Amino acid sequence: MISVNPFSERQLISTGEHTGCPIPQDLCFTGQVMRFSIMVFSVLSFALPTWAQSDDCLSGTATRCHLSGHVNKYTKKHGNDRRIASPILGMPRDLSVYLPPGYDPRHAYPLVLFFHMADVDERYFVGSEFLRVLDDLIIRGDFPPAIAACPDGSYGGWNRLNARHSLYVNGLGGRFKDHILHEVIPFLLANYAIRTERQAHALVGFSAGGYGAMSMAIEHRDFFGAVVTLAGPLNLRYSNADGAYFEDFNPATYRWKARYDPTEVIGIFYAGLMRVRAQKFLESVFGEGEAAAGRITRTNPADLLFSTDLQPGQLAIYVNYPGRDNFNFDAQAESFQWLAAQRGIEVALVCDPNRSHSLSYFRNNICPAFVWLGRHLLAPAPLQPK
Repeated sequence: MISVNPFSERQLISTGEHTGCPIPQDLCFTGQVMRFSIMVFSVLSFALPTWAQSDDCLSGTATRCHLSGHVNKYTKKHGNDRRIASPILGMPRDLSVYLPPGYDPRHAYPLVLFFHMADVDERYFVGSEFLRVLDDLIIRGDFPPAIAACPDGSYGGWNRLNARHSLYVNGLGGRFKDHILHEVIPFLLANYAIRTERQAHALVGFSAGGYGAMSMAIEHRDFFGAVVTLAGPLNLRYSNADGAYFEDFNPATYRWKARYDPTEVIGIFYAGLMRVRAQKFLESVFGEGEAAAGRITRTNPADLLFSTDLQPGQLAIYVNYPGRDNFNFDAQAESFQWLAAQRGIEVALVCDPNRSHSLSYFRNNICPAFVWLGRHLLAPAPLQPK
């Protein structure tokens, strides 16, 4: 089912079916893609492929989702406000933290930060199969026991359809990168036993979250040793010689996009009945006019390959993408890998050729991504007495 893009030098990982990955069938969330018979309702209320979140999996302990580990939720609920303070963003922020089975503060654990996609908040981290797969792999010994945390990446700090996503970068709506680096990570280090080595720190980003994950990992590879993205926009300046965005990647015709057009169509769903324009996701982060292009360039992962002087071996990179991505993120991923190769930087590029930007794609590719990441993380180690 999975084929590696021809621009990748070697095949790395196949699907869960071939690796024995535990893909849960009784998922803890209830979102389903609407059938064609209710297409009109889908277009009106289901603005992008998003996933409703089951209260059963969000409101209590990890056992509700059949986890062997434990989830600590720093949220406001039933009058008890446990959100972490954020002077940088000017508001308290939600955070969910997973502790592996048998967590022992006398040992230091690797840390995985998860950046969620658009149209959900950090509750997706608990309500989806993300933790189910991670938990199962840890139990089976196929992933080192790790602490995993998901900060809320929405601007408003609440969960609602079409909530503006920060892309986890410093944008016009808030300094989210600084919030992660200077508030979330220090909070985690102060409250949990986490290894200090960069090889014990990783970022995982889904869709919109993949943009911030790759950007942050490249810029701050002194702290992060590995990064994983699934269906992420890794080159917002992707174009070709004709200025066409919705074209397959071809090294001979690739060009850097020089200007930002807020009306450009960047997503096509339901056989063209719904078209998503750039301003929906980018304007709240990068603004309008000529200045927007410069702001995009400063955080665009493909640009950062060059502007940060990333060197071979400094960062382990895994990029997974659907071959029929509705946002043409497949072409972005392929151009990212091609540009990285020009600097001698290896990118583990894996394509699920027949999937679109959909729930089934994420469900079928979480496990192989984790299998790869598990091989690039340090295992827990006893803390040395002070």
